[in-house]
Amino acid sequence: MFGPAGHCPRHAGEVSLATKCVVSFDIIGIFRRIHEFSTYFAQTRFGAESGHFPDSRWDIMSGSAGAASSPGDGDSSLCFVIDTDFAFRQDFSSRLRGAGVDVVEFGNSARLLESLDDRIPDVIFLGINAADPFDGMRALTSLADSSFPGRVQLVGKCEPGFFESICKFGQHLSLIMLAPLKKPVDFSLVRKVVRDQKLIDVPSGPAGLSLTQALAQNWVTFWYQPKVALRDKQLVGAEALVRFVHPQHGVMSPSNFLGGAREEDLLELARRALLQALVASDNFARQGIEFSISFNLSVESLLKLPVAEVMRQHRSEHAAYVVMEISERQAINRIAPLKAKSEELASCGVSLAMDHCGRGNSSLQMLNQIRFSEIKIDQSLVRDCDKDQARANVCKTIIQMAHNFSIKATAVGIETAAEARELAIQDCDLNQGYLFGKPMTQKQLMDMVITSRSGSVKAAQTTA
Repeated sequence: MFGPAGHCPRHAGEVSLATKCVVSFDIIGIFRRIHEFSTYFAQTRFGAESGHFPDSRWDIMSGSAGAASSPGDGDSSLCFVIDTDFAFRQDFSSRLRGAGVDVVEFGNSARLLESLDDRIPDVIFLGINAADPFDGMRALTSLADSSFPGRVQLVGKCEPGFFESICKFGQHLSLIMLAPLKKPVDFSLVRKVVRDQKLIDVPSGPAGLSLTQALAQNWVTFWYQPKVALRDKQLVGAEALVRFVHPQHGVMSPSNFLGGAREEDLLELARRALLQALVASDNFARQGIEFSISFNLSVESLLKLPVAEVMRQHRSEHAAYVVMEISERQAINRIAPLKAKSEELASCGVSLAMDHCGRGNSSLQMLNQIRFSEIKIDQSLVRDCDKDQARANVCKTIIQMAHNFSIKATAVGIETAAEARELAIQDCDLNQGYLFGKPMTQKQLMDMVITSRSGSVKAAQTTA
């Protein structure tokens, strides 16, 4: 594929690193030359101290969620994610954190060396751009210079031959290179990396619990958190939240089962959530109550789930009101396939909602192309919106944006009456939070709805 190793023409048609011309030559040879230059930079501290690296304005963004520890906690697994695509990096890192892995984000490799002085990551996910691979090459040479002992996984929209060349370069530098991931990334492959590289303790629950076991033993059940229409204070729907009922440990949260879960198990869990939503919606319909049931799933599960087939096989004669929720961060990178999927959902009477709105990077293009019926404002914005004018303004903007697209706006995580009043003033359509009810069984939800239809909705005191 490439010319003789190390041969770079030095005449009228020569290729310089500065011009980044693309000709048919051995890319590995060029990488070696860059490694020599990078070594010189490291020795003179030119790159790091003078700020002459391209795009050195990028900041390092770090954080953790759930049970993950902070970057300074040496007992938890850590990954670095280096990618110039902000939306992709944010979504990819968020989902790694959701899998129980600590993550530090980089816009480029300019500050990689100084970060390695603080803590060594187990795996580095390195974004590679075939049209401009030099930042990725700089990252690899920096890792080699610091004798990085962890693993490197390339991520990008590249042809296999290009990936192979970069991997060979990394191996030439004595780095441990994992199989590359091609964008758009199938996150089931990332979950496999998390499991295979032992980045989390699998399974995380007591007595060796796993989602595979929970599904096989039928320990899966769903509890429901009510959703209230602000205008008439009426219960109009609920979100189904997965729980696991263990014969010895009782009711358990998803965190005991979902860490390191296989993609096929998550797909089966999504299928069961859809089936249970149909059952619950049908139970309300038999009582003469129009009541929507929503549940959250990953974009990968949504795209793979045969929703139309499930609806044909299991839908009763009563109208079903089912809403499937996907996160904003996942949706932003999959607009084209989600547009087609949303059309399929609409054709069989299933609605699509955008969850965690305000936490990621929404685009008007996404709202214009994907048939969302509902936007759920993230609880980080809803909390204290009655006191914090900045949060109130963001909530108002999201509500107005939703209404401009004829989409309902739902505020999530409401805990005080003051927050509910503020959102009512802003013309928010639906509210969901502990103020109106904690997650409860389907029977408890049915009793609550029937009671509310004969009176006013009161704050539920049901124990989660």
